[in-house]
Amino acid sequence: MKHTGLLLVVTGLILLQLSIQLPQQNVAWGVTLGASIFLNLTGTGLIMRSLHIQTGRR
Repeated sequence: MKHTGLLLVVTGLILLQLSIQLPQQNVAWGVTLGASIFLNLTGTGLIMRSLHIQTGRR
């Protein structure tokens, strides 16, 4: 689960960099930025859940 979270966060960061590089703020910019935020939040949630499960086992 932690690897999936890291993959989602990295993908979100790539989309964030793409949204910064777009010349105009249009629909594509909004979709790219929205997807970046969603992927970063989801990936962070998965990482936090994985860390919580690991600390609960000890």
